[in-house]
Amino acid sequence: MKKILYAFLVSLCISSCNLEVDPLDQYSDAVAWQNEEYLDLYVKGLYAALRDNAEIYTDMFSDGYSDILKYSISNLNSSTNQNKILQQENFITPANGALSTWGNYERIKRLNEFLYDVDSKTAHLDPEFVKVRKAEVRFLRAFLYYKMIRNHGGVIARLHNSGVDGGLDNEKDVSKARLTEADSWNFVISELEAIAPELTAKIQWDSKNTGRITQGAVYALLTRCALYAKQYDKVIAAGNALEALKVYELSADYNSVFKNITNKELILTVAFDAPSYVHFHDRKFRPTGDMADRGGWACPTEELVGKYQIKEGDTYVDFNWNNPAHKADPYTNREPRFYASVLYNGAHWNNRTIETFVGGKDGYVDFDFSSNKPACVTGYFMKKFLQEGNTNFDQAGSDAYWIELRYAEVLLNMSEAYAQSGNMPKAYEYMNKVRTRGGALSPRNSGTNLDVYLTYLMDERMLELAFEGHRYWDLRRWRKAEEVIDGQRAHGIKIVRNGTILTYTKVVCDDSNRHFPEKYYYIPVPSSEINNNSACEQTIPW
Repeated sequence: MKKILYAFLVSLCISSCNLEVDPLDQYSDAVAWQNEEYLDLYVKGLYAALRDNAEIYTDMFSDGYSDILKYSISNLNSSTNQNKILQQENFITPANGALSTWGNYERIKRLNEFLYDVDSKTAHLDPEFVKVRKAEVRFLRAFLYYKMIRNHGGVIARLHNSGVDGGLDNEKDVSKARLTEADSWNFVISELEAIAPELTAKIQWDSKNTGRITQGAVYALLTRCALYAKQYDKVIAAGNALEALKVYELSADYNSVFKNITNKELILTVAFDAPSYVHFHDRKFRPTGDMADRGGWACPTEELVGKYQIKEGDTYVDFNWNNPAHKADPYTNREPRFYASVLYNGAHWNNRTIETFVGGKDGYVDFDFSSNKPACVTGYFMKKFLQEGNTNFDQAGSDAYWIELRYAEVLLNMSEAYAQSGNMPKAYEYMNKVRTRGGALSPRNSGTNLDVYLTYLMDERMLELAFEGHRYWDLRRWRKAEEVIDGQRAHGIKIVRNGTILTYTKVVCDDSNRHFPEKYYYIPVPSSEINNNSACEQTIPW
């Protein structure tokens, strides 16, 4: 199966003609618009916007800024600033670019260049073909703006009318004011609403184009953006439109969602293809016992693991370390999502058994902020997105796919929107669709209390979407980050083995308190923008 490969600098051989994709993801102007085949390659190159936001590609898991994933290293490179942001007070500044997505404007400019030229240079091509490619590029631009608004609040709407809305000519377009946060969301939402009808013919692509933007992807991203914008009616409308496509369904087997790129739960993926197009997620995040000096960059915390329920008789109940039966055998009979997401002491992995006890092959090590040696600092490793059986991950890399959008998230988005709209029966119905997949877990009982529902919903999103890039941003949009992060410390499980006896102790895995001041709810606009753009105002209180 041919996958869409998001290449930034590649050479493509087409009909005995070598085409170089230059650093702007474009071919020469004369070639790019020559025919449908070349134009399609131009558009595929622009998909790098998705690749460069895939956390298995960047190695920067945003869950590492939250309570559910602990980085073991703090100073190895620019991808390992998680502990600095969490443990160094006021680490984020307008000057250092931490958590800034303002750099998306460089890629947005390339998308604008396509949109500026496309109508005037494609009169000789099939209009339907061109319409779909325009919709894909507009989606990519909306996606990048979503990332910016999520982080910074109001953005500058730099589109493709040079000198008017500021997206092409740097000299003409340097000075322009930010939109309000509400107007920024309105822009992205209106773009997605306009794009969706343009992709009616692309409810599904053929197998040669797995990973391309579909009408379903537009509706799915729309549910997410409208949820951030608190436009709950639009979340529900977009979700209903996606359901009406009758293309997507929840998988009864949660683990298969991350192992089969044709799974019907997947809406938009970022595909890789070894040996030519890979990432190095396994090299950095596998269990440390797989290869010396490899893996262990980040480890799930007990804040996450403790939320996976355990089976007693025929019923799953909340796990409790103070329950002697639970503590005696803590990793047996946990709910299915646990086994797909986390590697733990005693887990079968890669033809061996994981040993996170002190002194074991993957043994627990106390966290040290000053150390740059990856280690198991919580007693757990991430399993989701790893490739078991990949024996050459260190040299050849990995090609597991990243999931940007999937059906379970859409259902949870709709559930939350129904609750915030006062329709509690529908809220529980949609949450329980996800929770009870495969028939293992029992549904949450429906009620009318919003606070009780939100407690359940927050846990379900944390467990269902772990390591997929949602937890930190969920805490921020719920305005829960100060409560969950500020002044807190993450925990793990330190296991000591004495003969055949294992002793489990819940331990603190941070060596200082975490920080999340109120101003962190908005990442500051970079100093360079403020200095160069007289119309741009910095976010208060930055």
